[in-house]
Amino acid sequence: MNDAIGGYFGLEIPPGVSPYPTALGYNSARYAFQALLGTSNARRLYLPWYTCKTMVEAAHRSGIELRRYCLDERLEPVGLPALDADERLLYVNYFGYQGAFIRERLAPSLAGQLIADHAQALFCPPLDGVPTLYSPRKFVGVPDGGWLLNAPAIMPPLPPALSKDRFAALLGRLEDGPEPWYGSYVEVEQGIAAEGMRGMSVLTARLLEGVDYAGIAARRQANLAHLHRGLAGLNRYQVPVQAGLAPLCYPLLLADASQTERVRAQLAGQRIYLATYWRDVLEAKGGCEVGARWAQCMLPLPIDQRYGPAHMERLIAAVSQALG
Repeated sequence: MNDAIGGYFGLEIPPGVSPYPTALGYNSARYAFQALLGTSNARRLYLPWYTCKTMVEAAHRSGIELRRYCLDERLEPVGLPALDADERLLYVNYFGYQGAFIRERLAPSLAGQLIADHAQALFCPPLDGVPTLYSPRKFVGVPDGGWLLNAPAIMPPLPPALSKDRFAALLGRLEDGPEPWYGSYVEVEQGIAAEGMRGMSVLTARLLEGVDYAGIAARRQANLAHLHRGLAGLNRYQVPVQAGLAPLCYPLLLADASQTERVRAQLAGQRIYLATYWRDVLEAKGGCEVGARWAQCMLPLPIDQRYGPAHMERLIAAVSQALG
């Protein structure tokens, strides 16, 4: 069908370029993962215990045999067997800090068998030959969407998702703040899960092409450095900060679950809202100790492009006060 000419205007979206123009677009990273597994001809997948349950569900939907593995204190795998040719291993680039480990340790030893989950590492480029998943909506204000890089040569095309009814929470937050629209945000998350595997919507793809990725990365780098200077002494995790790193958050690991919940509650009272990664790990049978501790004791402090030095000082002061 020919494009329409004339008539009223649609939403004005500045033209731009995607950071990963060769990526395959999906309605979410979990469905990109499911599509990858469906065409991989793999018999078995190794998946960390410390990961989002949506990835576990995607693996189950693909019909692949699933094995789980544990992590050490540096969030690196322990006790992995040598993989057969028809086995794959997914490793999460945790909070965007594990790119060097993937590049220097995992990729050379797992050539052709590694899947990199960069859902929390938008600015970490993919390695040649390593299928890589991205979730841009964890980094910018779009309603849905996921990318798959280095996919198999033949991937079946999917009908695109429709995103036009998923903007209430995004638009509402701009005018009213986050609290009145949190329910709408949850409804969108539930809708993506119910929608099933689809391609990325035309609207989301256009929005993602218009994002200032260089500016976002620079702001995240600056905010990370600011928080690290102020909070490294309180952090039980030695954050592997490197030059040019633009991760998801600043992971503040505390002593125990009760302390973490107390700090989380005090911050929420000051309208500082923190995500939780991933409490369902505590309910998983056979889960490893390190994953459970991170699920209970880590506070992901925001460092994203909405905030500047004054916001980082407010975060440092609030956390320091809450910890006494």
